[in-house]
Amino acid sequence: MRPEELKKALEGICAIAVTPMTDDRKVDYGKVKNHIRFLINKGINRDNNCTLVVGGSTGECGALTIAERKKLIETAVEEAGEELPIIAGCNHSNIEDVKDLMAHAEQAGAAGVMVLSPYYYVPTDEAVLRFYKEISKAANIGILLYNNLEVTHKDVPVEVMEQLVGASNVVGIKECTPNFAKMEKVARKLGDKITVINGHGEFLEPFAAVAGTKGFISSTSNFAPEIAVEMWKARSAGDYVKAKQIRDRLTPYLDLAAAESATGGEPVVLAILKRAATLVGSDCGPGRIPLPDISEELDAKIKAMLKEVGLV
Repeated sequence: MRPEELKKALEGICAIAVTPMTDDRKVDYGKVKNHIRFLINKGINRDNNCTLVVGGSTGECGALTIAERKKLIETAVEEAGEELPIIAGCNHSNIEDVKDLMAHAEQAGAAGVMVLSPYYYVPTDEAVLRFYKEISKAANIGILLYNNLEVTHKDVPVEVMEQLVGASNVVGIKECTPNFAKMEKVARKLGDKITVINGHGEFLEPFAAVAGTKGFISSTSNFAPEIAVEMWKARSAGDYVKAKQIRDRLTPYLDLAAAESATGGEPVVLAILKRAATLVGSDCGPGRIPLPDISEELDAKIKAMLKEVGLV
């Protein structure tokens, strides 16, 4: 897929997949294929304006080896590369590993890559610019910028993003800023040049659509893909009232994730996603450290949530 084609494909649902594992926490590539098939059968496909990210933050990229991540990309493309665009998460603190993953994703047939701005040390604006300009030369594949303050401890300014737009193969941004006004500004200033995606997904829908974003990420697609698809159809038709009503079906999950993350952070949210997916029919197994084990108490909450949403 050419970068300009990826830019258009990103106008929709960007489903971010968990990485299924065995009980002893080894990546289970058979379950990876099964989970992707589960998502496709439930509506995460090209016909519904969907792309699929594997090996991103939700896919536990920080806990996987480079070899595992490369095989994950290969497995996803092999299973579904002809049915929907596969975007490879290429986040890493080492720019050489980022470039290696990008080159591998292009060779494997991925439609694009998603790359987090530099992390470990908080980067300067100049470092962010140098980083993206350098990796854009590593492959001809389309790049989805990834702004995530929670990981990098830096909310990349609009002015920095503006300098990256139009440079080679940058075609979109997954905007996870905690500042909604800034998200609106990014959409307003950059939306006619690259595809701006609401990086907070269902938490900010359909409000982010009103702000001008062209799509949204969906982590709930791991256990409720059909709801995400329904919401996208209403959102894309401009029926924001209906989109909000559909989104409100997920309130039990959104409330649970918010409450648990207040003490357990993002790792507990990923553990909840994997367990919820397993309970609705796609076995994703446990997660690696720092994901916690699911306690009996939390498991009961997840089951109650799924019942309230109407999925079990």
